[in-house]
Amino acid sequence: MPDLDALLSLADFEQRWMAHADRPVAQYVAGGAGSDGVVATNTAAFDDVWLCPRGLHDGPAELDTSATVLGHELSFPLMLAPTSPQRLVHPDAELATGRAAAQRGLLSIVSTDSHFAYSQIAEAAPGRTWFQLFPYRSRTDVDATVEYAENCGASALVVTVDASFPARRLTTVRAGYRLPPGVDYGTLRTLGILQGDPPRGGRHEKIPVTWDDLKRIRARTSLPILVKGVLRPADARRCVDLGADATIVSNHGGRQLDGVLPALFALRSIVAAVPRTHPVILDGGIRSGIDLAKAIALGARAVCIGRPYLWGLGLGGQQGVERVVDLLHAEFSDALLQLGITTVEELDDSFVTTSCRHVRG
Repeated sequence: MPDLDALLSLADFEQRWMAHADRPVAQYVAGGAGSDGVVATNTAAFDDVWLCPRGLHDGPAELDTSATVLGHELSFPLMLAPTSPQRLVHPDAELATGRAAAQRGLLSIVSTDSHFAYSQIAEAAPGRTWFQLFPYRSRTDVDATVEYAENCGASALVVTVDASFPARRLTTVRAGYRLPPGVDYGTLRTLGILQGDPPRGGRHEKIPVTWDDLKRIRARTSLPILVKGVLRPADARRCVDLGADATIVSNHGGRQLDGVLPALFALRSIVAAVPRTHPVILDGGIRSGIDLAKAIALGARAVCIGRPYLWGLGLGGQQGVERVVDLLHAEFSDALLQLGITTVEELDDSFVTTSCRHVRG
């Protein structure tokens, strides 16, 4: 294992892991749809946002980076997004990620496509996991999956709506990616959706999510529901009307559609479109605690990271994920102090100037 303390930024983690990992797997993790352009623009969008510190303030106060989302207190406004299957980068996979999130006072969102069965992951991090729902095979299977998540102790259900169809991931194809031996889909196998060997390309049969599906899922579970993959203000408003408890603004890390707008650019308009009490979470492009601060200032209640914690997982298992989280926390804490504030609640749009400020629903 490399000296994790010598890695001082997420860019250091990315560079070290990309050099260390099997090339097809590295390209699968790094790649997006088509030209990969959206992977880059998701991160570059933060360059259009500028922080505006205040030099004078009311006096010293103790720094408090905590945030609350749907009743869950987080040590700072960060969550670990669903990625799958994490066995691609480390044998401990989602078990290590779940434990790291719990150890650092955060939440991990566990994919339906997890390597380990969700029951094992939820047991490893009790009360600190949300379950991300992909709709596989039939609506009967969706119902069974929701019931399984409830029985395993999921604290919320994250319905992903932007990945119903296979994506044209050219980088992955060119790298010759195939699912390596020893990688499985434990949740799908537990549910009986997967039988026999996993598909070499890692794809399973999904059904597109409809508005009626969202209404039906809302009616059959008492768990909080978040809708992930929303980019249009009108869609966000309709999700609220159908009973969604929170919205995750995401373009699936640039992995589904080339040319789609960066998640950060969609954030402002969606925050403006929903009630102030409705949490909006940003997923996409976060590469530093500074980026995190910008997202919160623009209205996000919290943010998700995906690729960055996979770099840490690949380099050091649970310890690597914790190190990535610790770096982000240190950078975010410094950002608050340098801005002249000591709590997340104080961080609003008066602390940013942005070229995307004009975007409205």
